[in-house]
Amino acid sequence: MLGEDIYAFRSELQKRDALFAYTGFVSEDLLYALGTAVKQQLELKKTEGKVVRRVFSVFVEQVQNVIRYSGEQEWLTEPKTARLSAGVIVLGQDDNRFFVICGNAVTNEEADGLKTRLESISGMDGEALRKHYRTKLREDPDPHSEGATIGLLEIARRVTQPLEYDFLELDENRSFFVLKAYI
Repeated sequence: MLGEDIYAFRSELQKRDALFAYTGFVSEDLLYALGTAVKQQLELKKTEGKVVRRVFSVFVEQVQNVIRYSGEQEWLTEPKTARLSAGVIVLGQDDNRFFVICGNAVTNEEADGLKTRLESISGMDGEALRKHYRTKLREDPDPHSEGATIGLLEIARRVTQPLEYDFLELDENRSFFVLKAYI
């Protein structure tokens, strides 16, 4: 029974074109290890260097978003300097394109803000995206941001088709956010 279940799980991942999948807690240390696994997968596929850099960049941005903004976090130290954040990470390939999917819980308030930002980004063409990115680089980051508030823009600049995203409402306070980026 265990063998059938795990084999069925593996087959489902293969059916969905996953080359690599992870679910559970992630940290900055684990990001480094997962990044190495991603590079190795791309090397096995004999992927062009330019594509490797784009896939790796999108992968790092997405995993950092999980680490920084997942609604399911545990702190390892006091004071709070090292944390584990729960999420799902998938690297896959279909039709000669790579994709990176990340998902994590967020508050419904954060989901509303993400929807607004993603809708705005989705409406921009390449030139508008470049101008908006340059503008955001000169601005102070959002008060709740742990980065420069440009992670989604960094991802959008590197994708080969519009970002796909979805929010699954978990309860009255939380939603599960998923972002898929094709490179």
